[in-house]
Parts: sequence; C-alpha cells; structure tokens
Amino acid sequence: MIAEFSEFLESFSVRYERCGTLFLFPDKEVTIRLVTLDVAAGLTNDVIANIENSPAVDAVNDATNSADGGGRCIYLYEDRWRSGGEVIRKRILAHLGCFNSIFARKCRVEQLKAQQAADFLEKYHSYGTSGCRYRYGLFYEDKLVAVATFSSGRPMTRFFGGDERILESYEWVRYASLPDCRIVGGMGRLLEAFVSDVGPDEIMSYADYEWSPGDAYLLLGFEKVGEKPPMRFYVDRTTFKRISERKVSADKKFRGEVFPAEKYALISNLGSAKYIKQYV
Repeated sequence: MIAEFSEFLESFSVRYERCGTLFLFPDKEVTIRLVTLDVAAGLTNDVIANIENSPAVDAVNDATNSADGGGRCIYLYEDRWRSGGEVIRKRILAHLGCFNSIFARKCRVEQLKAQQAADFLEKYHSYGTSGCRYRYGLFYEDKLVAVATFSSGRPMTRFFGGDERILESYEWVRYASLPDCRIVGGMGRLLEAFVSDVGPDEIMSYADYEWSPGDAYLLLGFEKVGEKPPMRFYVDRTTFKRISERKVSADKKFRGEVFPAEKYALISNLGSAKYIKQYV
C-alpha cells in the first residue's frame, strides 16, 4: 500500500516526506497516515478490551502528533483506498490543495427527491446513503455539487439553568460534495435552508475521525458534546467492501452467515465526535 500510495502522489507531482506509514506534506496543514487491514484489525482488538475509553483513536493520534508536531491527520484505511477508485483519489488530492473552488453564494438550493439524494451519497459519501426525512442539494450551473440530509425530529430532554425543557431535536445525517471540489460555504448554505424550512430547536451531527475532528461544525456554531465509540466492520479481503458488524447482527439476510478470517478482516474505525447546535 505504501508503494502504491507513493506512486499516486508522485504521478501528480505532490511533494511529500514519509515516516513509516505517515506521509507529511511541506506547506500543508494535513498529514496522511495509512492504515492497513492488519493494523485496523489490531485496533479492533484494542477496542474490544477498552471500548469505553476509545483508546484506538487516542493511540493513533498520539503516535501521529509525536511524529509530525500536531495538526490535522487523515487516516486512510486500506479498504477505502482499494475500493474507492477515482473518487477517493480525487478526495485525497482535494485535501492536498488540488481542487476546484465553488462559492455557495453562486449556487442555488433545492429540496431533492429521495433517489436523487441517495444516488449522490452512495457515490460520494464514505458511508453511502442512510435513512432521512429532509434532503437538500446545492446546484452550480445546474449541476448537483453537494447534498445534505436530515432526520425527522424527536423530543429530547435538555436542562437550561436547572430547568427541564423538551426540545425537538434533528440529526444532520449526511453531507457530501463532489470530491474534486471545495464548496466554500456549502455546509452553511444547506444548513440555513433546512433551518429556515423546518425551524428545529436543536441539530446534532457526527464528525468521522478518519477524516476530521469536526472543525467545520465549530465554524458553523456547533458545540462538541461527546464522542461516539469506534464501530467494527467486516472487510472482504477480495473486494475490500465494508459490512458493519451491527448490520450483520440486525439484518436477517446475514443470519447464520460466517465471516472466516481468511476471507474477512474484522476492523475498527476511529469513532466520531458528536456536535450539537441549539436554536432556543
């Protein structure tokens, strides 16, 4: 994986330095650490033993920070690299400054049909599409360039100055944009459209630690309120496709199916950060 990733960077004349599986880029505020299936499987064993403390993300973060002096790090899992094709490569290049800029103020917002949003997310979001109630798209010159989806509301108990209140809380389920574009202000524009239409008391969302600690949410006025423990996945060693362990347990079509180690690697992701923004 190291040689293949190095060749990819060199083919686009990207300058880098390497320390083991850690790639550092002069004048860039990002580093990339490669996570092979075997290493990811090792993280799973750590999580099983210490799930409450989520040591996997802490251990990898500490190792990365000690090597590069801190900064944002992308954890590129081998299955993502091998199954992501052109999309993952464009996404990596975008994080390294090779992208087209589109300003959200020059785009129009439209509500999307379910299949239109699902098709976009299946192609461009790391975890594909997911159930939702509201779907918004950002169009630039009649081309769909970004999608955001939100759940239905549900009552949640919150405390304000010792007083209990019931808030209508919604989840920001997905956000994705074209992998070779940076939509400047895109998340904010789609969020504003949802808030204007629905009027939520509260919105919560998660930032995937594989890609980001969630700085974009902070810029939008969200507050980090916790973390979601790492999740485990079976990865097909031939196709490199992920199947969540939770789905295997819940979905009847997997009942009785065996995932032998020679065909599947049981890996762990790095968990996620939970963010909330209130409008009351």
